[in-house]
Amino acid sequence: MMDAISLDQIQVLVAVVDHGGFSAAARALSRPQSAITYAVQKLEAQAGVSLFDRSAYRPVLTEAGRALLPRARRVAEEM
Repeated sequence: MMDAISLDQIQVLVAVVDHGGFSAAARALSRPQSAITYAVQKLEAQAGVSLFDRSAYRPVLTEAGRALLPRARRVAEEM
């Protein structure tokens, strides 16, 4: 059974997309980059899919990431 996705993980996902990368999201959220990376890795492990393609300079959402993003934004906005 998949662990519950936390609001924090959702906020991190949205921040990485909105700010264009892990380090920019870390600055925006006033957290170390390692915490951002860990939150995304944990979210990916729970979902069983990669949410970002990290092969380029900036992380790019995968198809699974693009599918999750609208729902993540709705949850983040409701909180």
